[in-house]
Amino acid sequence: MTKTTLGRRLLGLALPGRGASGGGTRTAAGAATAADCLRLYAAEGAGGGELDTAVAALRDAQDAGGDLTDALLGLGSAALRAGRPALALAAADAVLARRKGSRGAWQLRGRALEAAGELGGAVTAFEGYLEHTPAGSPGAADATARITALRAALRWRSDVLRALDGTDAADVTALADGPLDAFEAALTAYLDTRLPLAGPEETARLAPAVALYADRRRARLRPPLADPLFGGTARLRIGEFRNLVAGRSVALVANSQSLAESTLGAEIDAYDLVVRFTSFRLDPEATGRRTDIHVTDHRSPYNWDVPVTTRLVLADRPADWRHALRERMVPGAQHFTGDDSLRRPLRGVGGLDAGTWPVGLTCGFEAVWLFDFLDVSPRLDLFGFDFFTTGPFRLAEAPATATPSDSTREREWVLARAAHVRGPVISLR
Repeated sequence: MTKTTLGRRLLGLALPGRGASGGGTRTAAGAATAADCLRLYAAEGAGGGELDTAVAALRDAQDAGGDLTDALLGLGSAALRAGRPALALAAADAVLARRKGSRGAWQLRGRALEAAGELGGAVTAFEGYLEHTPAGSPGAADATARITALRAALRWRSDVLRALDGTDAADVTALADGPLDAFEAALTAYLDTRLPLAGPEETARLAPAVALYADRRRARLRPPLADPLFGGTARLRIGEFRNLVAGRSVALVANSQSLAESTLGAEIDAYDLVVRFTSFRLDPEATGRRTDIHVTDHRSPYNWDVPVTTRLVLADRPADWRHALRERMVPGAQHFTGDDSLRRPLRGVGGLDAGTWPVGLTCGFEAVWLFDFLDVSPRLDLFGFDFFTTGPFRLAEAPATATPSDSTREREWVLARAAHVRGPVISLR
């Protein structure tokens, strides 16, 4: 759908305060009503399935005379998934007419405008979202990243259009105001058709466009993520992770045979937060049932599908960390994951380089160091941390792993901070 088409559909409903582009500004948003949304839905035709259900929910909310915010946002999200950005935009503006500070509506507005190809309007909408979002929150970080990407896409499209000036690329330039993926597809088709037939002069004339096309393709060698946020997973910075664990008792449970032979399961489950590692295995009587935080190495393929509140992924190299998030993260299996600073706590948070602490640290020790450094937990107990003096207790399919190069130093560090030791339990607080 091009910008002109989106604008005509909305203008056909006589929505006040909206220009032909449908983009508008932050002050122009919020002109639509719930009735406008229903008329647009009827004009475009029933969508079936989820969209029809969302429309029915909006009508029920109207009949009940209650607040329509949730129903309108639900309709907008369903409309986006059904490929109907005009309806999603109308739903967002209907919410903004009631609540100018609705973050959900500003975000929906941005997504709708982006889907329609109105990248400038989408930037403005995401800026509206940022105006009502606490600085430093995961939502603010995501919106800032989206704005950066949209502005880059706008510059790229503008550069391509300048490079194509004077060529016969009418099929490409006709989509200058449409969705970016349609514009890219048209550019690809044009270059695929023209380059094999081009002589030296035309090849030279097309060279700038080819260079821009190549840059874009290199940045997108891997296919786009079907769910970039992994089912709504938010990134936690170190301060946000601290707030998540502050004031809560924490049990860090190692994958050791010494714990497997215990009967500490109920005691472990009584803590506010239970932290487990990589290929952990549950035994209700010995190790407990709950897992709130999963700390795993980027190379480990195990337990990514186990539902947890937070999953911290560790990796020395940023590229390995990003690859693990992309390839292993299961949508909906976690609410939060750590950001880049938490991919190696001793390095990113503590600033301890390999000269201070060697490579080969265990996930368990990284987590212990992090919780000790934050120092916000009234109880901080380590279960089964025997530093490889007994065998492992992990998933049967997980292979044996080499002992870290400096487990002795890890042990000395932990015991130096221990308040007391009770069998397989080491208390740091």
